[in-house]
Amino acid sequence: MATISAAELEAKRDRLKKWIPESQSDASTQGMNHVAIFAKDLEATAAFYNDVMGMPVVRISANRDSQDSTHMNIDMGNGMTFAFFDFPHVSRLQRKAPEGVGGIMHIALVIEDKKREEIKARLEQHKIDFQEIGGGVYLKDPNGLGIELMANR
Repeated sequence: MATISAAELEAKRDRLKKWIPESQSDASTQGMNHVAIFAKDLEATAAFYNDVMGMPVVRISANRDSQDSTHMNIDMGNGMTFAFFDFPHVSRLQRKAPEGVGGIMHIALVIEDKKREEIKARLEQHKIDFQEIGGGVYLKDPNGLGIELMANR
């Protein structure tokens, strides 16, 4: 893979800036309702989000697209949820997703400093690896989903 020079990188960034409107404009959508995520083990996922992250399960139902699948919503705040789906009968959906284009690097969740410190203590208590970088706390959920806990600034 060829490396890109600093000048080429800056030129690319300048080209991308043409999509930033000169005057403030609203997006055509109203924000996010949920993020749909494949889960290997819904019980481990529920325990992690409830017990470690302090994010409760708010709904369990059959997946309307596949009755052999369960749909579980986790509250991530402000009316938004993680929607986890298991497909235990589909072997290819049991593998963790590879890293790359079209994948999710991580999902950044805004959190108050006090709550972030509480979660860090629970991560340590449960022996879950995390990193602190630039004020954010980075970790992986039981499904390999990257999560960032970031300050509300």
